[in-house]
Amino acid sequence: MTVFSTLSSKTDSEKIISHKEFLKSAIDEENNRLSLIENKTSQIISQTSIVFSLLGLFMPIIIDKTGETNIYIKVAIIFLVLIAFIFYLLTINNALKNFNINKFSYSVPTPENVLTLQNNTVEEFNSELIRDYLYCINKNIVTNNRKATNLLHSHNTFKFANLITGLIVVFLSVMILFSKNDDPKIHIEKAVKIDKLDSIIRTIKPIFIIQQDTVVVRDTIYLKNNKIK
Repeated sequence: MTVFSTLSSKTDSEKIISHKEFLKSAIDEENNRLSLIENKTSQIISQTSIVFSLLGLFMPIIIDKTGETNIYIKVAIIFLVLIAFIFYLLTINNALKNFNINKFSYSVPTPENVLTLQNNTVEEFNSELIRDYLYCINKNIVTNNRKATNLLHSHNTFKFANLITGLIVVFLSVMILFSKNDDPKIHIEKAVKIDKLDSIIRTIKPIFIIQQDTVVVRDTIYLKNNKIK
């Protein structure tokens, strides 16, 4: 009877330790998952900021290239650009939700168990620790799922915004490729006819600049306010 009781106690102790190790690995897995979600969130924010800045930088070029196009084409391009801007803003907004620490609380095993259970057996302490692990895992999984949902929404809006931006680039490339660059022509309206132009030119006295302060007008040389014939 004593041997059976000892074996049963040993088996229960090993079972408790196995459960504790399993739950501890589950908590570590959720912590790794949290780090992955936060890294992906930071990456998508930085990538969206870069693309958003580039799109704003090329806005004057887009407006310039659509300046002489059909009004309907111009409205369509501007509409696509606005849609792209909106989806990039939604991407940043959804991603930034994950950094609002007030809305995401995580649980850890309470350190007070060390003091409150210091007079209990190791099995009792491990049993209480297992209960804490179970509570922490269930709560942290829900919190990580909320963050993962925000990241998924951010990824979807970012992907859709990139698709619209790609359509804008392709559309503008086709417009530039097939646009006709007509040579500029000068059109003169209401031309003025000058009669006896040759005689007027012959009567004009040519003026030649020889050097500083020296002017020659036909047969007369003017030099520093002195007249030399």
